[in-house]
Amino acid sequence: MGVTVGVNNMSVVHSDSSGISMAFPDVCKTPAPPAPPIPIPYPNIAKSSDTAKGSQKVKCDGNPICLKDSNFSTSTGDEAGSLNGVASNKIKGKAEFVNYSFDVKVEGKNVARAMDLMLHNDKNTPPFPVMQAPVIAMGDSGEDVQPNKITEIKIKE
Repeated sequence: MGVTVGVNNMSVVHSDSSGISMAFPDVCKTPAPPAPPIPIPYPNIAKSSDTAKGSQKVKCDGNPICLKDSNFSTSTGDEAGSLNGVASNKIKGKAEFVNYSFDVKVEGKNVARAMDLMLHNDKNTPPFPVMQAPVIAMGDSGEDVQPNKITEIKIKE
């Protein structure tokens, strides 16, 4: 399903938004017997379908929203570097957001959007953006839309 909610003119990241982040290099120590391990750069891929720590009560398109402290629980592509990343000492580590909306929050935490940067494999890569489709246009509602108007949403407990 496409994303129907936007923040700051970018689509919101959630577990069903088809977001993907590809980072390079993920430098991992790779066995090279009989020589010592060699640091080799690998590509690394993380997907929004592996979202962890999303919003608890607020949903977007029926899914928990990625927030400031959310992550994609697994990243792949560095498995051949089985002696782990040079900085993180892990392979297949989580991908974490390093930026997000500064003025839109859900449950008190900043909302992650398309094009926000992530670090992969537990901070073993340079930052790369989440790529996903833009917000789906739902047609003219007939209302006078004010794009710069701030709207506050209150959730009843």
